[in-house]
Amino acid sequence: MAKQNGTENASQPALQVIVLGSGGGPQEHNVTAFLVRPVKSGWTRGSIVALDAGVHLSAITRILEETQPKGLGADVALPHVLASGPFAGLEIHSPSASTNAAYVTRHLIDTYLITHPHLDHISGFVINTAGLPGTRPKRIAGLPSTISAFKTHIFNNVIWPNLSDENNGAGLITYTRLVEGGSPALGEGDGKGYLEVSDDLTVKVFSVSHGHCIERHTHRGSTSSSRLGSIDVSSLASPRMPQASNANSASSVFRLSATGHPSAAQEKESVCVTDSSAYFIRDAVSGREVLMFGDVEPDSVSLSPRNLGVWQEAAPRIANGSLAAIFIECSYDDSQTDDRLFGHLTPRYIIQELKVLANEVEVARHTLAKLEPNRKRKRELGQASRRKSRSVPRSGGDDGPVSPRSIRPQKGPGSPSVNSDQGYESPHIATPTAELSLNDFEANMVPPLPPRRTSNPLEGLAVVIIHVKEKLNDEELAQDMILGELLEHEKKAELGCKFIISKTGQSLVF
Repeated sequence: MAKQNGTENASQPALQVIVLGSGGGPQEHNVTAFLVRPVKSGWTRGSIVALDAGVHLSAITRILEETQPKGLGADVALPHVLASGPFAGLEIHSPSASTNAAYVTRHLIDTYLITHPHLDHISGFVINTAGLPGTRPKRIAGLPSTISAFKTHIFNNVIWPNLSDENNGAGLITYTRLVEGGSPALGEGDGKGYLEVSDDLTVKVFSVSHGHCIERHTHRGSTSSSRLGSIDVSSLASPRMPQASNANSASSVFRLSATGHPSAAQEKESVCVTDSSAYFIRDAVSGREVLMFGDVEPDSVSLSPRNLGVWQEAAPRIANGSLAAIFIECSYDDSQTDDRLFGHLTPRYIIQELKVLANEVEVARHTLAKLEPNRKRKRELGQASRRKSRSVPRSGGDDGPVSPRSIRPQKGPGSPSVNSDQGYESPHIATPTAELSLNDFEANMVPPLPPRRTSNPLEGLAVVIIHVKEKLNDEELAQDMILGELLEHEKKAELGCKFIISKTGQSLVF
């Protein structure tokens, strides 16, 4: 569970998330931007990773202005270690918040994880980078389609100078193209597929759908391969989701021709889908994780639904307690109609998506519960066999134990035996048939059917609401309305998660 701004937390914190921008517009000073760091790493060089940067340097400056003590350099000696606020523990060397913010950006942040290349997620980074050159380039990491958009539409010497280290650019920025779903060649164990982006932070990214545009033109989104072998997951049948049979379903709209490109007929009916991303960010030391979405729409209305794959990836992590929080957008309240979602979520769809996640979590827990007795039984059988083998006198010949799980019985009339290649009769194995039965084997290999829903399947999970669009009128604040609607839906859904409305300057630790 989250600990906010110094509140006591029962578990040892592993990850800190600082909210630089919590909104989705229209005010440009409060758009999507976060800083993430492993707590145990302290405030060392490159220890902070930015996720999106619609705002950046100005937001860090404002936070420091509000939390630096008065009289720095006069009444308070420098250097000074901040005692409170999101940057508590950071040693600052200047009385100027702007100077200290520049130090944070220039020296402590090396990597920027970008969910998608819309201006409200990148503009702060783009503007700040040219003015704060350091001794090594900043790294933009994202899906190949995101990197391509930066190269083609941003750092192209038209919209902005080419600050990258490609195509004879200035070399202030370097690109890292992430493999969707993680690279199987990286990491081990629970960290398999995760890419290291700082000394103690690793990430894995998945693509999600952020709506579609009304133009009919060549696909630039989901169906244009972001890497070799990429396909639209909407065309794949889920083991627990029925496959649409309608010829006009999303999977048929986005199915490619045998050449890997849309045919003329397909191109005519095609709709351009906007890709976004969801990042699993993991503390490599503790294994604690947070899941952070960019802009995303519900699977139920998407032409390229992909949220299910993210939930199936998240479910085992929630079941084993390693995934502590989900940061997910909720741009509008429930008064927003489906035709005006523009690739975003509302409280009713947040709950709908979380219900899907809850089902996947129950399946994961059900599977773990079925596997654990087998593991326990095998351990007990092994221990019993070892105890029994020690109690049997070893007079040689066939009196010794045959295996850790079996003892050669005394041969008598009717004793079952099988001729072996070694020329003696193999003993009857003392392992019950149930342990090695085909039914048990299949039960452990094939995902079980969803169990009956229990209450509060997501208990202990923090759901942090981001990207709220302000209405700028005299009505109830958008964030208050959204939280109220979420809590009303939660009364019926009984998911058990805790909803937190993000705010600029907020510090959350997990």
